[in-house]
Amino acid sequence: MRTYPVRKTIKISKSYITEILKSKNMEFEENGEHIISSYPGLKKIEFWTDGKKLYAETETDMEYENPSETIKFFNDLLAKVTGYTTKERKKLISK
Repeated sequence: MRTYPVRKTIKISKSYITEILKSKNMEFEENGEHIISSYPGLKKIEFWTDGKKLYAETETDMEYENPSETIKFFNDLLAKVTGYTTKERKKLISK
């Protein structure tokens, strides 16, 4: 499980995350407060929030042949949800 900071201007919630997944044309299911989806290269992507931070758990598909595409997609998805780019998240986490 990984924890991601969320920009203070974003009111993160379960419905906010589902709207972003819909905008990316991703299918998902809701399991309590958790949102579960998948993407080529990721067997499972599970998101949830406490209202301040984003929590994510992923399961990688080791047989997928284009991991760089998957990494780019996942980083773009996280940027959209958290409001921070990959570089900004790295800087915040390393503090």
